[in-house]
Amino acid sequence: MKEIKDSLLKGKLQAAVVNPELIYHSDQLLVASHKSLYNHKNNLLKTKTPYTELLYNLFPSKSIRDSLKTFGAQDEGTAAIFVLFSEKNELSEDIKKSVKGSLVSVDKIVDHRNLKSIKKIYKISEDINDEETILNLILSKMACKEFLL
Repeated sequence: MKEIKDSLLKGKLQAAVVNPELIYHSDQLLVASHKSLYNHKNNLLKTKTPYTELLYNLFPSKSIRDSLKTFGAQDEGTAAIFVLFSEKNELSEDIKKSVKGSLVSVDKIVDHRNLKSIKKIYKISEDINDEETILNLILSKMACKEFLL
């Protein structure tokens, strides 16, 4: 994972590499991606690229540094979610070369999530266990962070 992180920092890899342990559902990625592309199109990015903007949009607070550190590629991680913005529906050769392991469907997100960490980051009570409620709380916190102090 360190090689992938180095490639990102050097600008050789054009993608968002997301820590899968903190993704509860693929809808999080869809909301963050949509907001990132909208902000990019309208010159409203709070970060340098649409890819770092995606990581920022996943985080429940306004700290850019913490969002990149928390949701970005982890040195000790063994799995990652790659998000690309492209008009073509194909993986880039750079990403194919970077991945040492197998590519799996986005449907496998639940196999990698860490519910305890997710609840901690999004400040969700341990008593809440309904999947739909948890997802709605996460998406609400992502969508509303710009309006909160």
